[in-house]
Amino acid sequence: MLAKDIMTRKVITIKRETSVKEIIDILLKNRITGVPVVDDENKIVGIVSESDLIYKETSMPISDYWANRKKFKDEYWKIKGTKAKEIMTTDVICVGGDTPVEEIATLMIEKRIKRLPVVRGKELVGIISRADVLKTILSEPSRSTPRW
Repeated sequence: MLAKDIMTRKVITIKRETSVKEIIDILLKNRITGVPVVDDENKIVGIVSESDLIYKETSMPISDYWANRKKFKDEYWKIKGTKAKEIMTTDVICVGGDTPVEEIATLMIEKRIKRLPVVRGKELVGIISRADVLKTILSEPSRSTPRW
């Protein structure tokens, strides 16, 4: 089975200027845990997940001292950010439509990610969640035994 066989084709997306409150509302209303950020040509430029947003409620001190420490720089801006462009992850791992499910599952485990955008070139054409991968196990009766 391939990415194009299991992906969700109607992807909920946001723009760089979408506010944090709008993003939270979108996630909660749609019962999703992350949302791709796209430009006007539907090319993926980032992704915002619940973990990016949870920084808004941390007790981490917001000060210039922390902002200048390399280790805390990203966290600082996620706390201060008010728009998608300020809190999104820009180093997005994507797959193509012909990527095998086994490779998708491996990527999710190795990179500790919960969703993978599916692209054609740089254009977003779908998204795959962990639940989508799990559904493949149910759909293939022979998959009840380990692969090793």
